[in-house]
Amino acid sequence: MQLASLLLLAQIAVPPPRGYVNDFAAVLDQASVAHMTAVITELRAKTRGEIAVVTLADIGGRSASDVALQIGRQWGVGARGAAGDPAKNLGVVILLVPRKNHRPGTGDVFVSTGRGAEGFLPDARVGRIRDAMIPYLAQERYGEGLAVGVALVAQAFAQEFGVAPDSLRAPVTLPPPEPAPSRPPVPLLLLVLLLVVLLSRGRIFLWPFLFSGLGRSRGGWGGGGGGGGGGLGGFGGFGGGGGFSGGGAGGKF
Repeated sequence: MQLASLLLLAQIAVPPPRGYVNDFAAVLDQASVAHMTAVITELRAKTRGEIAVVTLADIGGRSASDVALQIGRQWGVGARGAAGDPAKNLGVVILLVPRKNHRPGTGDVFVSTGRGAEGFLPDARVGRIRDAMIPYLAQERYGEGLAVGVALVAQAFAQEFGVAPDSLRAPVTLPPPEPAPSRPPVPLLLLVLLLVVLLSRGRIFLWPFLFSGLGRSRGGWGGGGGGGGGGLGGFGGFGGGGGFSGGGAGGKF
């Protein structure tokens, strides 16, 4: 009983979901929110899988993995399903905690997989999805970074369930992340400043949403079918599964 009480105290207060994309930190642009919502809505209709995208401004010192796990369970992401139902607990939570005061290393992202998705989204593959998101998140292009994550997770679902390449909506067009500018040597910098004084002069990557090479197929599903940010109308909540055991990958940026 004491352990249960401690676990309850360790949880943070997470608002109820308002859609598939829940921008509680208010850091996402509406175009990205609308695009992600459209992709997730269609994905759910065609595979019965569910993706919850969540931004939280603060997680109270807890790890992003723990909070993403809490959200998946608390919101019931993934279908409830009967024993043997391939869609049971077929859910993914993508949690973003934006940087504090724009300081590098203070942002956090975690992609948590439900038990039903762990077979085709093992931690290694989720780690590669995280790696594809980080360059955007590190530039605080949060909507674009999350859209990349949603697209790659959707690709994994499409491959697993044999969804045709044109069955999901086209990706949002993103410009490529800009490389971090290299710092010029000090003498060169001084020379530039001197010239400025003397002259008195102040001086979308089309992210590929590829579904080629579809892998094993379980057959098509015909059934099925934000947040502090937006989404399509008619959101009726997640499927009620909530079977998350801690799988996934994340990191700081």
